[in-house]
Amino acid sequence: MPCIFNGVPSRALVLVGLLAVGGCQHFAQGNRTADYPISKQFPQIYQQQLQASAHWQLIAHNEAQLLVTRFEDAPSLQLTPVQSNGNSAFHRAYHDFLAEGLLNEGALLYEAGEDAKVEFNIEVLDFSTRSQLNLPPGFISSTVLSAYIIGHAVEAWSNPAALLIPAAIGADFYQYMNADSATPNTEIILTTRVRQDARLVYSHSSIYYLRTADTGLYEGGGAIKVRGPVVL
Repeated sequence: MPCIFNGVPSRALVLVGLLAVGGCQHFAQGNRTADYPISKQFPQIYQQQLQASAHWQLIAHNEAQLLVTRFEDAPSLQLTPVQSNGNSAFHRAYHDFLAEGLLNEGALLYEAGEDAKVEFNIEVLDFSTRSQLNLPPGFISSTVLSAYIIGHAVEAWSNPAALLIPAAIGADFYQYMNADSATPNTEIILTTRVRQDARLVYSHSSIYYLRTADTGLYEGGGAIKVRGPVVL
C-alpha cells in the first residue's frame, strides 16, 4: 500500500503539523467568539495523602506549631479526655498527637477551668471517580506527526542512531502517562479552632487525600462523616 505522504516535502508536513497543533490550541483556549464562558482548570497542584499513623502525628504537630505561634505568649488551653466510644481511630489518635504537640510547643494544658478551648472538625468527602487521562490540546496532531517520523525512521533501521527517535517518543509517552500516582476519590478536611468565651481566636484547615479503603479509620462509628466540633 503506497504511503499517503509520498511526494510530500518533509518541511510541508512539519508545517501542517504545527498548524494543526495551533488549531487545537485555538479551539480549546483562544476562541474569542464562544457563546458562553469557557471553564478553566486550576494550575496543577499537589495534595498530600495520609497513609500511616505517623502522618497523623506529623499533621497534628504541625497544627500545634501553627496554633501556638499564633499567640504572643504560650496559650493556656482547656484539654478534656477524649471518649473512646463512638469516636474514630483518627479522632482518638489526633487528639493525643495534638496534645503532645501543644505541650512540646510550650502551651499550658488543663482539663477544666480555662476559657480557651481547642476543638476540631473532621469531615470526610467522597468524590466521583477521577481520571488523569485528559489529553492536552494538540495531542492527536502531535501523535500523527510522531507516527510519520517513526515511519521514516523504520526505513533506516540499518542506522542504529535512528532507533533513538522512536525510543525517545516512547519514553516521553510513558513519562506523560505515569508522571503522577493515581488520585484517590476520598479526602478529609481537618479544621482546628480555638474559642475563648464566644470569640473565635484561631482557625486553620488542612486538606488531605485518603485511600478509600481507609475511610473507616476516619468516620466515627462508621455511620456519620462529620465529627465536630470536638472540644479537647
